[in-house]
Amino acid sequence: MSMTVNGAGTAAANASSGRKLREFVGRFLIPRSPVLLSPWRYFNLLPPIFALRFHSRRLYWRLTGHGLKQLVKGEGVESGFVAEQVLPYNLGNINIINRGRTERVIALLRSIRGLKLHKLNALVVGPRNEAELMLLSDYGFDPAKLTAIDLFSYAPTVRLMDMHDLKFGDEQFDAVYSAFVITYSDDIPKAVAETVRVAKDGALIIFAYEHLTKGAGNLFGKNNLANGPDDLLEIFGDKAGHVYWKEDFESEGRFTSSVIFRINKCGSAAR
Repeated sequence: MSMTVNGAGTAAANASSGRKLREFVGRFLIPRSPVLLSPWRYFNLLPPIFALRFHSRRLYWRLTGHGLKQLVKGEGVESGFVAEQVLPYNLGNINIINRGRTERVIALLRSIRGLKLHKLNALVVGPRNEAELMLLSDYGFDPAKLTAIDLFSYAPTVRLMDMHDLKFGDEQFDAVYSAFVITYSDDIPKAVAETVRVAKDGALIIFAYEHLTKGAGNLFGKNNLANGPDDLLEIFGDKAGHVYWKEDFESEGRFTSSVIFRINKCGSAAR
């Protein structure tokens, strides 16, 4: 009995010493930061390296028989506006890498204390190409837990689907990420209702989008959500819970809005 007690005491002492050593190293010798990435991730994010990875993946999918597919009106898309104006416009920009707007939002997510991105089962709405998915993965999301949808796709990592009619069951996702997509909708309440439906209670909702000053029209003749994030939060209504971030930044008459909040399906949490 005494040997067992002594053995247990020795093990506890060793564990305590190991913990103190790790704390000493972490505080004084090699301070760690939850914001910094590993050297390998920084290397992958270097602009020429990232571009090479992106275009190599595009070439790989083409060589392995994954041709471009898209939804059309009546077959996956009900809105004529989306099918005839929004989809062709975005197809014309399919090879563009929009890093800045994605990385700004990711920086906000990485600054939320205690948020573990790699644990989130996330829906990515309208990435246009794989660049956004690659960035999300490089900054901490688990690629195996990313589900992406768009009106067109050249890769199996992006499923053909309309955000107004999500082919998922209720409460499937821990996070819904939608960057520069929602203002293309001509039925935003329906897109929001679908977002709420597939999100779990307490899920993280991330929206970013561009709008113009009131009374102005974009290249489609529309100007949705002209009051910025307040308009979007109003549509979510009492389903919008705790708001981590809300911004509406103006530059030369164009506004970039971003909002990050929790879904509250009980409808009782204060913002």
